[in-house]
Amino acid sequence: MYGGPEALTSNMDKAAGADPAHGAGYREPIRDPAQLREIEGMAYENVVPVQSVPGLIDRAARLFPDRPALTYLEEGTADEVASVLSFAELQQQVHLVATGFRALASVDTPTVALLMPAMPETFVSLFAAELAGRVCPINYMLSPDSIAEILRQTGARILVTLAPCEALNVWDKVERLRDMVPTLETVISVGAEVAPGAVPFTELHLSSGGALLPEPARDDLAAWFHTGGTTGAPKLVRHTHGNQVHVSWFGGLYFGIGPDDVVLNGFPLFHVAGSFVLGGSAIAAGANTVVPSRFGMRNKAFVRDFWKIVERYRVTLLSGGPTFLTSLVATNPDRNEIRGVKAHVGGGSFMPEALIDRFEAATGVPVRPIYGMTEAAGMISAAPRHCNSVAGSVGWALPFCEIAAFGAAGRRLQPEETGTLCIRGPNVSPGYADPKAGSRDPSDWFETGDLGYVSADGAVFVTGRAKDVIIRGGHNIDPAGIEEALSRHPDVAQCAAVGMPDAYAGELPMAFVQLKADAKFDESQLRDFAAGQVPERAATPVLIVEMDDLPLTTTGKIFRPTLRERAAELAFRRLIEENIVGAEGFALTCNDKADGRELTITLAAHADTEALREAIVAELSGFPVQIEMRRNTTFPH
Repeated sequence: MYGGPEALTSNMDKAAGADPAHGAGYREPIRDPAQLREIEGMAYENVVPVQSVPGLIDRAARLFPDRPALTYLEEGTADEVASVLSFAELQQQVHLVATGFRALASVDTPTVALLMPAMPETFVSLFAAELAGRVCPINYMLSPDSIAEILRQTGARILVTLAPCEALNVWDKVERLRDMVPTLETVISVGAEVAPGAVPFTELHLSSGGALLPEPARDDLAAWFHTGGTTGAPKLVRHTHGNQVHVSWFGGLYFGIGPDDVVLNGFPLFHVAGSFVLGGSAIAAGANTVVPSRFGMRNKAFVRDFWKIVERYRVTLLSGGPTFLTSLVATNPDRNEIRGVKAHVGGGSFMPEALIDRFEAATGVPVRPIYGMTEAAGMISAAPRHCNSVAGSVGWALPFCEIAAFGAAGRRLQPEETGTLCIRGPNVSPGYADPKAGSRDPSDWFETGDLGYVSADGAVFVTGRAKDVIIRGGHNIDPAGIEEALSRHPDVAQCAAVGMPDAYAGELPMAFVQLKADAKFDESQLRDFAAGQVPERAATPVLIVEMDDLPLTTTGKIFRPTLRERAAELAFRRLIEENIVGAEGFALTCNDKADGRELTITLAAHADTEALREAIVAELSGFPVQIEMRRNTTFPH
């Protein structure tokens, strides 16, 4: 173990030697889009010489045994003493715990579920479970009913979770789950507290043996990761080892990181960004991953000490979504203290250009967007750090992967034509745990549900979202969960939930309701009711609006595009009314088109048009919208 940041900066003597077990592989940073085609001309096994992420850990332990793999800040503060795990220690713990999982299981390839925040034990358990069998990381903020359904679908027999803990109470849910999921055989507790009926995590290290377990095959099933869908129930995505290792290997090449780099990873490990886009990429590069407490980016102490942590641990790669980026813009860091930071990488498809510009101006750190989804192990395309970024683009597809826009009747569109984005390649999942949700042949195209186009040189642009999922600060919220909750209210006849634009979170959940005859609308009461019924707190609608009739299609289904436009109008109208002096009497309409969202704002004839125009454009600059300003000469003077 290492004691602190001083141990993180020793010279690297083994930076890129040959790997006798697998071959060296291709580890040149991506510097030009043409390089991607060059890579695709090589044999895949010569480019990616390992079969799995556990294989990446074995490789890193051979090449960089004494280098730090994980640096954990228990409190998320700059002045605490961190605990550090080297690559050799990480490998040893992963193999010991994997052996322990197999010893506890009644089947040869057990499924191990994780109900854990981001901690060293979570990293170890994640990769140990994949080495022993399969892993299913679960968002511990989900309701017990949702967690139980995931456990049943995956057939998980082992659950790794926090022991009773005052700071984060997961154990109460575990007690309920034991009765709800009879097939759950073993609960493993992490922490010093006594957990009744559970096996302490430390006992897994007592497994006999010591020999390394064989690496799984690329096509073997590695994991189930849950994601929001359109049915309300958790949709479980199947990952092969090949899906995950592809993203992990090329993520590091796009980010341009190596064994001297330090990656700040504040994402939870039940999210593919934390596990593979950042976690796996750092392992593939031999880089050090700094984990800022179990609460990650939600830790107020971490946000307060962010730049001090960056300076102390010599962080070179930042990460986070729009919400986190917004919070950093206002911190005014000293550029001399963060001059070692090479880039910020994050969810780029819904990252407003104005926010990127503000962050780069405030910090001098370039932002490189990533486009991904759970069904692609978290990464479809990215803007390489060493390439000039293209405004509005989410970069280029990973090597050996294809992305194309399709139109009506499955017609593949020409460059620059907007349609539904579809993908295929080694990163794309073979399907879902539920056969009804669909499975696919690797040669088939997978429909992302996003709208966009691909330029002539292969740059990818995401212009909208065909899916209905609400993305709050990078967190997927299924509107069906909100709708099911509100539908239980005795006064609600019909309802629909959509995302309302928000400068900080990207989107916030809101709902439109149609009440039953003679019922009276009480927004506060409805919101309180929803808060007690939704699957997770983040899904509680921040606004509920009554409508006489919800818009319907000709087949009687709710027409969500109209509601999304209405939600945008409400959000933008409120911003203007609350923050712009002299804008009284304006009219605002929203129109969502294939190439983006348009706002038409009509000002009163007596208004100071030019001053208002500038003020409104500045107020809405954090949103990806096109604004047309008009003057209504029919308004009274």
